Amino acid sequence: MEAMWSFAARTSGSAVVLPDGRCDIIVRNHSRIPDQITPIITGPATQPYRVDYETGDQWLGIRLRPEHGAALWQGNLGNAPDRVLRGPEAMDCLPSLAALHGADLTLDALAHTIPAQNWPDADPRLSRAIDILHASGGRLRIEALAKLVACTARHLNRIFRRNVGLSAKSYAQLIQFHRTLKLITEGNVPIIAAAFEGGYSDQAHMARTFRRFGGFTPSGIPTDLSLPNIPSK
Repeated sequence: MEAMWSFAARTSGSAVVLPDGRCDIIVRNHSRIPDQITPIITGPATQPYRVDYETGDQWLGIRLRPEHGAALWQGNLGNAPDRVLRGPEAMDCLPSLAALHGADLTLDALAHTIPAQNWPDADPRLSRAIDILHASGGRLRIEALAKLVACTARHLNRIFRRNVGLSAKSYAQLIQFHRTLKLITEGNVPIIAAAFEGGYSDQAHMARTFRRFGGFTPSGIPTDLSLPNIPSK
């Protein structure tokens, strides 16, 4: 697992959540009726989405490392990108969710809803490829990445799709997008310089990617973004 998180809404509102290519298992309830929970399973996201919340809404979530998406989706990972299963659909995917009780729910209990047999042994080439992509900011070509982990580009893509649910190229593009977004929002790097440092061919290329993954332009970044804390260098 990559992260455990929780959120309790003190006010009503909404937030834009950006895609990060990971799968999550989430439970949502409300402080007034904590026993009434809604389990949620997400596929690897490649599109932004907006979450509305009300005062008293509560979430607990587990984010899986990208190479372990199959632990949640098993043989259905190929159909999981940008899908969200809620309630009965989530419990059909992961039956152990039905045993959760909202009043005394903990992150540890949520983590243990994934049976041990669901965790496949991660291919060391995939784990290394993911680490290299993050270290390169997603700027490395897939053919070069495949050589670094001693396999063909075709086989590397097969490993990515089977375990991450995305192609190696799509996953690399997400890393590149997030790194460039942080250069602009946190590093105060000018847009033209960010396009160059981010590895885009030009500013127009960067703008297309921002619209695809964020739904906004580099000059129109919303202030209510929920930025996933993914590794970037």
